[in-house]
Amino acid sequence: MPENENMPDSTTPDATTDSATDSMTDSNPEAKVEAGAPAPQKAQANPPKDKGRKGGEPEQPKQPKQPEQKADPTDKPAQPARADKADKADKPKAPRLTHPEPVHSTPDRSETLRRVDGREMRLAVGNSPFPVEQTEAWERFEEAMGRPLWGRYLYEDEGKPVAAIALYRYEMGGQTFLWAKHGPVWLKEQSPEREAHLRRLLRSVVKERDRSVRFIRMHARYRDTDLRELLSTITYDRTYVIDLVPKTPEKMAAVMPKDGRRAVKRAERVAREAGCTISDETGLSREEFDQVYEVLRETAERDGFKPHDAEVYWTMLTSLGEKNARLFVLRKDGVPHAWDLILTSGKDSVAYYGASSNESRTFRGAEALDWWAACTLAQEGYRGLDLMGAGSTRVPSLYTVGQYKKRYAQHVTEVDGAWDVPVSRVIYSGMSAAKRLRDALRARRGSRED
Repeated sequence: MPENENMPDSTTPDATTDSATDSMTDSNPEAKVEAGAPAPQKAQANPPKDKGRKGGEPEQPKQPKQPEQKADPTDKPAQPARADKADKADKPKAPRLTHPEPVHSTPDRSETLRRVDGREMRLAVGNSPFPVEQTEAWERFEEAMGRPLWGRYLYEDEGKPVAAIALYRYEMGGQTFLWAKHGPVWLKEQSPEREAHLRRLLRSVVKERDRSVRFIRMHARYRDTDLRELLSTITYDRTYVIDLVPKTPEKMAAVMPKDGRRAVKRAERVAREAGCTISDETGLSREEFDQVYEVLRETAERDGFKPHDAEVYWTMLTSLGEKNARLFVLRKDGVPHAWDLILTSGKDSVAYYGASSNESRTFRGAEALDWWAACTLAQEGYRGLDLMGAGSTRVPSLYTVGQYKKRYAQHVTEVDGAWDVPVSRVIYSGMSAAKRLRDALRARRGSRED
């Protein structure tokens, strides 16, 4: 996909930025690769191909089910399955709650909210599609970034799971909020009434457990009076997903729009003639990654946003591991010119971050890379590659990037956008007023500079 340093909304690893531009993709994307394109070839071949690893949440060993304790809000992840017996014996077990948190309910509805551990949440979800941000794998990344798990909850109706949600503790301007990225995940009917009831129960839980939390950031399909536009970053409620089910490049291109088929074909040819190679470089060293990261600096300078430090992307890549994070890189004469950081969960994949050099535009590097990545993932059995974000009436700023992405799919895909749910309405109103003042001052400075 085109350069997208910080993807919109809950995809952004750091919510502390006020700038919407921190979450935008390339504002002037070029084409991507086209129909009838040959299957990806191995690294250092033209066109390149590389057999990647299958995605999905890392398998966790079963943990003994024990009651929870309100005094410990963090739910430590299970040790990786590959750890040997000696390591397991040496490492102390994560503390478990000894006093179960009460089941939360209201007299007007049958649904309840219950805190659970990772294993129970995983069993409740089963084989349902589950975004990587709600998996146990994501907990490793958040903890590495200093954002601990606040809690996992099941929203149930007569003991049957209806929705699942994992929330992490964030800080912004000295204030605490909870972020459930791409959560809740609905397992049963998602109605306006159920959405509103779940939020009501969550607010009640937060007030009981943690008075420092000012608001909850979570996703919702239906607008309601308790939902507010985000104080920081941007969200999206529409996206384009490349259909990977056809598996072969020819069949994948056949279900794309006509202009998309032409674009990917052209990009693949131009990149090949320029001597570009593309490969899966997921296992690269930190020194090699730092070289790849420099492409993002060029992207940010060109498109006017501030990128995260290299450590953020490196931590995401290494903490999620090869089963959940992949790095695809396009090089010319051994020099990196474009890259995609793609996250996976189950059979789904998401183009989370990307960057491309100015020079790469002359040989359509970003387009060739995106198509190669899509074809590689298709061959591995993934069913879709989400390009993350398209313009809508709610987020018109994503219109331009949407024009690039729309060539890869016949139709737009509606998704639940993110909203802020105030817990302390007075403090949240103050935070909103402060943001409006900052935005007004920035706009005034910008107009004077123009």
